[in-house]
Parts: sequence; C-alpha cells; structure tokens
Amino acid sequence: MNALLNRFLPPPGPPLDVETRAKLLATVHRVTPTGIVASVLLPLLTTFAFWRAAVQGALLAWCGVMLVLSLGAAWFYLGYRRDATSMSRSAHTRKWWTHMRVLAFLTGLAWGSSALLHFYTSSTVFSSVLYLLTLGVLAGSVTAQSPVPSNLIYAGVPILVPNVLLAELAFPGHGVYVQMLLLVYMLMLARHALNLHHALVRAIQLESDSRRLAKRFQEEKERALHASEEKSRFLAAASHDLRQPVHALVMLVEALRARNQSSSLHPLVEQVAAGTQTIDLLFRSLLDLSKLEGRKVLPTLEPCEVGSLIRDVINQFAADARESGLSLTSRVPDELYAMAEPVLLRRALFNLVQNALRYTKRGGVLVTARQRRKHVRVEVWDTGAGITPEHLPDIFSPYYQVHNPQRDPSQGLGLGLAIFKECVRLMRGTYGVRSVPGRGSVFWFALAPVPADTVATIRAGRDAARAEDARIETLHGTVLVVDDDSQIRTAWIALMEAWGIRVACAAHGADADRLLAQGLRPDIIFCDLRLPGSENGLDLLERWQNSQPQARSALLTGDLKSDALAAAEEAGYFVLSKPVDPASLRLLLRRWLRPA
Repeated sequence: MNALLNRFLPPPGPPLDVETRAKLLATVHRVTPTGIVASVLLPLLTTFAFWRAAVQGALLAWCGVMLVLSLGAAWFYLGYRRDATSMSRSAHTRKWWTHMRVLAFLTGLAWGSSALLHFYTSSTVFSSVLYLLTLGVLAGSVTAQSPVPSNLIYAGVPILVPNVLLAELAFPGHGVYVQMLLLVYMLMLARHALNLHHALVRAIQLESDSRRLAKRFQEEKERALHASEEKSRFLAAASHDLRQPVHALVMLVEALRARNQSSSLHPLVEQVAAGTQTIDLLFRSLLDLSKLEGRKVLPTLEPCEVGSLIRDVINQFAADARESGLSLTSRVPDELYAMAEPVLLRRALFNLVQNALRYTKRGGVLVTARQRRKHVRVEVWDTGAGITPEHLPDIFSPYYQVHNPQRDPSQGLGLGLAIFKECVRLMRGTYGVRSVPGRGSVFWFALAPVPADTVATIRAGRDAARAEDARIETLHGTVLVVDDDSQIRTAWIALMEAWGIRVACAAHGADADRLLAQGLRPDIIFCDLRLPGSENGLDLLERWQNSQPQARSALLTGDLKSDALAAAEEAGYFVLSKPVDPASLRLLLRRWLRPA
C-alpha cells in the first residue's frame, strides 16, 4: 500500500524556512473570507431548497452548526490580521500555523456533520445533493489548503469519514461504489494539492531568490556608482596637478624650438616636439575618455580630419607590425572630414587596428577611408584567420573571443570590439563586419559627412593659419602670468621671451598686486584659476578689471569641472585648458598684441 501511495503521490519536499512558511500561511488565510461566506450561504440555500425533504429541526441544527463555524472562522481571521501588526514574522507564523490547523479541523467537523442529515431524510435527491456538496467542499479545500497539504488531513478526514460510513444509508445497494468513488476522488485531490503546493513553494522561493538578486544587484550598482563618483571626484581634484608637468613640458619644448638655431639639432628637437605632442594628446584623450565613460558629458560631434588620424594610429602600431613581419598601410584621400568626437574616433580606430594585428599571422592590415554620398566609411582589412558565420553575431559582445576559448588573459579580455561598438554608437554611426574563414576579415564603420560649406570654412581657416605661421614676426607687448607652480612660471618665461614678449610672473595674487603697484602695465593677464589662499583666479581678474582696464585677460585651468570654472564660463571669461596648445596660444597672442 505504501509503495502504491509513493508511486501515486509526489515525494515530500525539503523543510521550509520561516519566510516561505509565512507566505504559505498568508496564502491560506487569503481565501478565508470566501470560505466564511460559503459556509453561510450554501447551508441556507440547501435548507431553503430541501425544506420539505428532511426533518426541519435537523436542517436548522445543521445551519446553526455552520453559523457557529462561520463566526469562529471570522474570529480566527481577525485575530490573524491583528497579530500580524504587533508580532514578529517568525512568532506570528509559529502561533498561527497551529491555529490554522485547528480551524481546518473545525471546518472539517462542521462540513462533515452534513452526513448526519442522511438519518433524517428518505429523499435520494437530497442525499445526492449532499454528496455533491461534499465533493465541492473537498475540491474547494484543495484550492484553499494546498499551500499547506497537511491541512487536508485535518479538514478532509472529518468530512470524508462520515460520508464513507453512511454511503450505504444514503444510497442503498450502491454504498460500496460510492465509497470507492469517494476514496479515488480524495486521492486525486490529494495529488493535485501536493502538485499545487510544490509549484507554489517553488514560486515563493523563486520570488525570494529574485528579490535577493535584485537587492544584490542594487547594492552592486550603488557600489559601482559610488566608485564612479569617487573616480570623478579624484579626477576633478587631481587633474590640475596632473596637467601641470605636461603643461610645463609642452611650453618648454615650444620655447626650445623657437630658440634653436642649430641645423644639426633641428631633427632631434622636432622629434622631441612630436613626442611631447603625443604625450599631450594621449593625456587629453585619457581625461576626455574618463568623462565620456560616466555619460555625464555627452559627446559633441565636430568635423574631424579622418586621414591624419588614421595615419597617426598607423604610426603608433608601425613598430609592432614590423616586428611581427606584417605590412600596415593606409589608403585614404589627402583630405577627408567626418562628424565625430576625436577621442572616440581615435579609440574606435585604435581598437580595430589592434584587433586586426593580433589575429593576423602573415600578410598585413590595410586601413581605407572614402566618402560616399551619405556617409564617410572607414574599413580595416586583414589577412587573418577570419570568423565563421555562427560567431559573427556575438563578436561585438563584451568578453567574447572566438580564438581564445581558454580565456587566456595574455590574449586580451575580449573588450576591444565591444568598446569599438560603443564608440561608434556614441558618434551616431553604423558598423559591421564581413569575413571569410581562412582568408581574413573587413571591419567597417560609417559616420556622417561634414557639409561642404563647413569644409570650405575649415580650409580657409587652415590656409590663414599657415599664412600666419609663414610670417616670421616678433610680437610686442607685456604679459603677466599668475601661477603658483614654479615650473609653469619658468616655462612661461622661456616661451614668451623666445617669442619676443616681455613677461612678468607672480606666484599668487599678493605678488601680482605688488608688481602692478610698482608700475607694471600688462597687455594680457593669464591667471591660473586655482591659487593658494582665499582668492581664486576669477576673483583676481574681476578685481583687476578697474585697475587694469587696458589688459585683456584669460583664465588657465586644469580642472575638469568645478564651481569656479562654471562661474568663470558663465561670466564670459576666456578659458584656456591645461596643457595649453602652443599654436593656439600664439594665435591668441597675435590677435591681442601688436607686431613689433
């Protein structure tokens, strides 16, 4: 018999934790109001319909028993709701878990008492209705008590036993059939109840797991946001100090170029200048990329000369390609502009070329760019291993590497193409790949072209700048520089004297006030935004507007973002970011100073 029951009924589940038991208890009590209404209406309707089919006193007694049951169930339900607000969850569950079983047993006794009405009737129709009512109550109990299947024993046995024992009295000659029918029906309901119980427990556990995962995700998200904010605060605080030595180096190298008269040293000086420009560019790219990562600064698209940028990236990888025995060439027009963000465009090209060289063992890599009617298309061709069609949809996903299934970190982390995709997306472009396994791949992206009138303006400005650079002239004027870094002051003196400009330097506002009091009349004042003491550069320039009306003024800053910088830009002051580009600085001096 046990073997048969074990095959027919599902196996019991693992012990339940307090949280799951509390939710199951709540599910049982959620249908209690419906059960209370049913225990009042069904006996009344049955009594009204079969008032003359049975002894009327017995019908009234049964209605009274069901009314007492309804009042008791309502009292239990209100007590359950009341204790839920005043007791801990675990104590509330322990108390009402027992009370729930008491209520189930009393409910079973009350509904089971309907079987006694068979003694007080001779109507087969009435007996049939009572058995149908019993079957309905058992089915309803399965729905109501399936969260706690043991309740079916407390409620089902008191209902089932009297009806089984009195089956022959209710249906003479057919009692055994009715008894077997009731037992089979109860076993089917029990199996259904256990299945519902397991499904409900699983749903509760999945919900709990989901909430724990959501909470953990929220905690990790908050931790990541906090780390990102900390990084942003660090960059904002440290960028000034990080930019200072680069700023000084750029100006000193430019001063060296202006003073050098030796033809033999000229190539070396130019190489040093080119290296310094690369350091300056990489430093700016690093800071700009860190701003773009947090999405707090949305990329602003501007006309970018694609050909020169491609050549810069190729020069960066030229040595690596030679060492690997690969060719690395480009095929681009002399002048090609696209709407892009310089940092993102450089990063996208860098990642594509790096990826192509990594997976190319022989042959080479070719970078092409051309303008079509509606876009500028850049392509990177390689003669590498290629990619099979089933891998193509996933290669732009983070950490996905076709040729590195062992996840060897020496072969990269699988982020290059994912970063490339994000860069192109931020520049409002499109991207794609074509590949033939064993022959190579072509990665491409397309950007919006620059309008023709904008290109004409760029060319005119470039030609004017070249014409000014071709003019050998010495500027005349006096410049006051206020900066607390001694290396920066030394660099300013070297560069301004190389350009023929008188320069006076001060470490702070009081030092500058002393120079002005001694009769210094500067034509231009360059003042660092962040200075020691209570005053910043903006305060000093506003104070000197009245005493030095002849002087033009500009602020120097290495800050990424600060309240003082925002106030200076709002006030309309000219702001130069460190490191200052020497070409832009010389152009500004030509506009503000008169030639000698």
